[in-house]
Amino acid sequence: MSRAAARPTSGYLALSAWRRPAARSATRRPRSDREPAPKPVYGRDLVTEVLRYAEFSGRVAGRQRFDVIHAHDWLTYLGGLEARRVSGRPLVVHVHATELDRAGHLENRFVADIESLGVRRADRVIAVSRFLAARVAEIYGVPSERISVVHNAIDARRARRARSASRPPLVLFAGRLTFQKGPEFFLEAAALAARDVRRARFVMAGAGDREAAAIAAAEALGIRRRVLFTGFLPARELDRLYAEADVFVLPSVSEPFGIAALEALSHGTPAIVARRAGVSEVVKNVLEVDFGDVEDLAAKIVAVLTSPRIARRFAARGRDEVRRLSWKDAARKCLAIYEELAAGP
Repeated sequence: MSRAAARPTSGYLALSAWRRPAARSATRRPRSDREPAPKPVYGRDLVTEVLRYAEFSGRVAGRQRFDVIHAHDWLTYLGGLEARRVSGRPLVVHVHATELDRAGHLENRFVADIESLGVRRADRVIAVSRFLAARVAEIYGVPSERISVVHNAIDARRARRARSASRPPLVLFAGRLTFQKGPEFFLEAAALAARDVRRARFVMAGAGDREAAAIAAAEALGIRRRVLFTGFLPARELDRLYAEADVFVLPSVSEPFGIAALEALSHGTPAIVARRAGVSEVVKNVLEVDFGDVEDLAAKIVAVLTSPRIARRFAARGRDEVRRLSWKDAARKCLAIYEELAAGP
């Protein structure tokens, strides 16, 4: 798979161009004929950066040979469309969430318009869950026959439980502190659960634009001393928290997938997730709550913390389910889509 555009300094924008494997005798254009890659120049704001990325993607697409373009999320959709305009090759856009999922009624119209353009004009749309596929069809009017579902997975790592019977029970939230992830709902449920499990402690691992509001909410709820706000954590430290936690909570307002729940389950930590979260399409041994129902969420936190039988059941069965998931399966599904589009009508 060859790269069809440079990565920006943040490292999370990528556009890939897939090419069918060629015979060894196939001729290739001599390297001397290729133009040197221009030095990346990024604008002062995200809008400028996205537009520059699109322009650069088109220039690179004019120099490369490939069969399919694959663009991930709205940041790369304009780049994918420009690469298709230059090359005439089919475009796959991979949707991980919609702007409505991320921001609700505060959606950014620039982002939503690019998202709409990308999914409507793409030759194929990949959604990370059936829930998200239905959202894309409903919001943007994309015909269901042009949408394929490829669920996420994780590379499960061998993990040792790190719990100690002498320490207080630990409840973990891990994710961006944004509107979408529902950090305030976690805190409201934590305040209720803390009444029944007085030794319980709560950790919010992550950063985002709702961090200050979350800290203020914890103060107002009277649980500030029982909640640890870690900020962003590298993977190794997050793994340690997963292993130490007694229960993981994903109270999202809207959750197209929720890969953090898989990570928690892989460490043998029971998970409570928002009902209809995409992750519940691939693992069934999670506890589910309706969005905003903090009383039910608190009750389920208390149930896991106070019932070893419930905790062991969901931990063991959930971990077994996660072990059967593989990124290789997701890659094979993407490859089948590439082959179909490359073959033409």
